[in-house]
Amino acid sequence: MKLKVYLIILFICFCAPAFAQKIIKGKVYDATTLEPLSGVSVYITGTTKGANTNAQGAFAFSADNDNSITVSLLGYETKLVTANDKSLSIALKQSTANMQEVIVTASREVQLRRDAPVAVSKIGAKVIEETQPTVINELINKVPGVVMTNLNNEQHSMSIRQPLTTNPYFLYMEDGIPIRPLGVFNHNALLEMNVTSINSVEVVKGPSSSLYGSEAIGGAINFITLKPSAIPSAKVSVQGDNYGYLRGQFSAGGYVNEKLGVIASGFIARQRDSWLTYSDYDKGSINLRTDYKLSNRSNLIFSATYDKYYSEMTGSVDSSGFYNKKYKSNNSFTYRDVMALRARVTHEFTINPSTALHTSVYYRNNSIGQLPSYAIKNSKNASISYGQINENSFRSLGVISQGSKRFKFLTSKLITGVSVDYSPNDYIANFVEIQRDPSTGNYPGFTNRPDSLLTDYNARISNVGTYLQYEFSPLNHLIIVVGGRYDYINYNFNNHLPSTAYTGAADSKNSFNKFTPKFGATYNFTSGVGGYVNFSQGFVPPSVNQLYSGVKVPTLQPAVFNNYEVGGWITLLNDKLYADVSLYRMCGKNEIVNYRFPDNSTEYQNSGETLHQGVEYSINYTPVHQWTLRFGGTNAIHKYEEYKINSKEDFSGKYMPQAPKFVANAEVTYRPEFVKGFRIAAEWQRISTYFLDNANTQQYSDETLFGFKGVSALNLRAGYNFKGIEIFCNAFNITNELYAHTASLGAYGKNYTPAAPRNFVMGLSYQFSRK
Repeated sequence: MKLKVYLIILFICFCAPAFAQKIIKGKVYDATTLEPLSGVSVYITGTTKGANTNAQGAFAFSADNDNSITVSLLGYETKLVTANDKSLSIALKQSTANMQEVIVTASREVQLRRDAPVAVSKIGAKVIEETQPTVINELINKVPGVVMTNLNNEQHSMSIRQPLTTNPYFLYMEDGIPIRPLGVFNHNALLEMNVTSINSVEVVKGPSSSLYGSEAIGGAINFITLKPSAIPSAKVSVQGDNYGYLRGQFSAGGYVNEKLGVIASGFIARQRDSWLTYSDYDKGSINLRTDYKLSNRSNLIFSATYDKYYSEMTGSVDSSGFYNKKYKSNNSFTYRDVMALRARVTHEFTINPSTALHTSVYYRNNSIGQLPSYAIKNSKNASISYGQINENSFRSLGVISQGSKRFKFLTSKLITGVSVDYSPNDYIANFVEIQRDPSTGNYPGFTNRPDSLLTDYNARISNVGTYLQYEFSPLNHLIIVVGGRYDYINYNFNNHLPSTAYTGAADSKNSFNKFTPKFGATYNFTSGVGGYVNFSQGFVPPSVNQLYSGVKVPTLQPAVFNNYEVGGWITLLNDKLYADVSLYRMCGKNEIVNYRFPDNSTEYQNSGETLHQGVEYSINYTPVHQWTLRFGGTNAIHKYEEYKINSKEDFSGKYMPQAPKFVANAEVTYRPEFVKGFRIAAEWQRISTYFLDNANTQQYSDETLFGFKGVSALNLRAGYNFKGIEIFCNAFNITNELYAHTASLGAYGKNYTPAAPRNFVMGLSYQFSRK
């Protein structure tokens, strides 16, 4: 008997290793950003046994010895790894193929591009790394149908399904949180962003009010910031150009332990003695983010951004200065001074596998002080002009909470949310008398009159919105989306001007409310061919400045837009070629326009009815790994259907000013196999001619590269990365074309914001990471 027991024990000892199970564990992260990747499928090759990574990119599951595992995630190249006894560290490279499977957040939650019935584009981390942008417009202009005009020193205006405009028809967000409150729009708002903190950019074109709220008329741009890296890493870099620009930047962070991750990024930039006189500027920016895993179902995120910006404000140049390439400012006293602080705390809670709740509480503190060049207006005396010194500031406290629930019935999903924002806004402006030299058109100096107020008010802005969106699939390959949003906006206005100085009420309340519906559907004919239809309505109330700036309170109506859209996408040649197209027709009612009087002063007016329609398209082709070709463009018209000032000024049927009919951006990139880490790219930017006035009598139509009229410019980019050290050079306007970023019509003729002559930006960076 004892012998049998001994034999059994001996048998178990010898055979146990054959039945032993080991734990395969590790983390998966993005090869470019080193950020952890969640939702990655990690499984034993040829089986379904495995696990998905969590928010920290970690995975663990038991398996037999000597297993090969497959690691895959949509938008990334699949990777095969041999498991061992050590914790695995797996880096996935972003894929350039299968663009319809790129993950986006058009619904404020992660979803596939092919499931979103909207025109949406994503700029990923790989594109950002290869672009090495100095300013954000170098990224945004890669999106079909989008023009972010460069007004120098990070100042800008925008065009998405709108003319080149400064109107509040675009919503700018940072990680899904608007960077400014409704009613306090600033067309230069993106100079308050930290370009070094951006991981990816998503652009949703057309009205998006059903989820994001008002101001998302032309489109919504969501800047997704860097997360703590899966492995500790740090990056420092410096760049500068041949016109006195210099910038130093850094990013550093990682997971301290399995629960806590931190990352910080920032830069300091300065411009001195540029090709354009009186255009020096300084900017400092820093981002801080911490992620903490409370439990397997709960994460807490804290994020803060601080930006300080000061710029001399050259303004535009006249025709003589522009065509003679004498880029001399007509003054030496205009400026813009900006401070922006944003902070948020976000709680991500997975209640169960089908239910999630995300809640963000945020705070903003912002001020802009300026003596703006655009506010200079002329008088009957040719030797005197008028201007103003103003300061616009606000503080915000708000919350956005969104829940989602998945149902087996019709494979459906319900998204509900609420947003509350309270933002007291102060604005004060005083009169400035400016001397003018009639012989040159220059402004040699000014006299400040702080005792002479033009505007002095406080407006307490309250905005409450609720929204609902329901997605369901009644048939295979068909997804239907219905939704709507109700917004209530209240301006509680207190005018601090003396009662003798204004014609409006000392105190007034203006409130606006509207329900905006949305309907859409996507149908995937095959794995690589799909289409969508979409109807969405959006509205935007007049901003606080449009209502209350000046000594009287004008009556302005909210602008309402109905958007009808159809589009589709296709992949061909074994996913090497991807193309998409969107056709839209957007009809505006009471669109707010900025009417310019003969003395160069302006007034906001409702224009009646407007029409914006066009087609947006893009092609991405990767014939082999070394080559990538991209082309994106739009053909569109923007016109007044009904806009009558008086019996002599009827602009109905006319094209809107600064509305090019054709815009394109194309790029060819080569990464030779024989020089690992090297890349070179050529980018072409094209903007057609456009009218400068409502009557369509004046045009911007200069001849540029390839004989095209309007804007036609060529940029080159090159870089080499070796063991974490990268050297790059971006050459802008390489053929040295004379063109304007934007042109307008003023009291004394055409004004131009000139583009820089041939410009070289060179940089050096070093990235360290601990494996």
